[in-house]
Amino acid sequence: MKQLLISIIGLTFSLAIVEIGLRILESRSDPAASSWSDRPAFYMRPEASATMQDYPITTPKPPGTFRLAVVGDSYSFAPYMQFTDAFPKVLERMLNLNAIPEKADVINYGVPAYSTSHEIATVERAIRDGADAILLQITLNDPEIKPYRPKGITVFNTFGQLEVTGWKKHILEHWHTAAFVVQRLHNEKTRRDYITYFNDLFNKKATWDNFESSMRTLVSTARDKQIPIVAAVFPLFGVPVNDSYPFMVCHDKTNALLTSLAVPHLDLLPLYRNIPIDRLQVIPGVDRHPNEIAHRMAAERLYTWLTDEQPLIPSQFHIRARFSDRTRIVDEPAYPPPTPSSTAQ
Repeated sequence: MKQLLISIIGLTFSLAIVEIGLRILESRSDPAASSWSDRPAFYMRPEASATMQDYPITTPKPPGTFRLAVVGDSYSFAPYMQFTDAFPKVLERMLNLNAIPEKADVINYGVPAYSTSHEIATVERAIRDGADAILLQITLNDPEIKPYRPKGITVFNTFGQLEVTGWKKHILEHWHTAAFVVQRLHNEKTRRDYITYFNDLFNKKATWDNFESSMRTLVSTARDKQIPIVAAVFPLFGVPVNDSYPFMVCHDKTNALLTSLAVPHLDLLPLYRNIPIDRLQVIPGVDRHPNEIAHRMAAERLYTWLTDEQPLIPSQFHIRARFSDRTRIVDEPAYPPPTPSSTAQ
């Protein structure tokens, strides 16, 4: 009995020390760390546009216009960002820098929550709108089967933050040690579930067959109209994009399918490798979509691929004034070499 009492006292003392330590650490943390937001104060839509995706589409296509259609999901649409910061619009600005009469359109047809099966109709629409080429943006949830046409992002807490209510919430608000343990267990579970969910999309026959057949139909839809089609594969930003990235098999399987369909494709995973994940998420720790940094990087990489490596962009739209740095206002040496007279001195 005495030994049991000693054990209980020791355990209680240890828990008290841990609790005090956690409270001290929490008191030293920045109280404003979770209260700031760098998301836009409001979101813009061109007055004449019927959607939040892009500027109004001019049909028929004006003469002298090269039109690239970006067909994709929320990674193209870019939730929690201005539509002008999404990679299609960044790429469009890059293609319109030369002093020429011709114009390039890069139209954003991205719809949140779309799977590849929904994008077949989008490709048909892009062709009717006068697309000269199609860039298919692929995310690793594209094999999802949805027997309806999504109209926006539905927020599920499956991989989200811990939500506790009732008496459990009351306990965890006052017992910080328990809250710490419960939060860590939740984080580990959601990470496992997140990895399992996306890998299963590529491993299960039903979802993979849906993806493969939809991709074949989509590609043939473009080719029947003699419209070139290329693809860009984005990584998932819910986990670090490093050597432990758990979705390499999904990338490999997607790239193999595109190769079998003779679709030129660019896997963007190497572009983001080893960049801290909170530098790429639109709302770090809350929303895993790519942010403005990730979109700008994608636009730059796609530009070099579509002009230099996979020639799809007409040459008149290739940027003629490109520089390795931007630290001065004119294109001249930052430090001109000294004149002979100044050297003699």
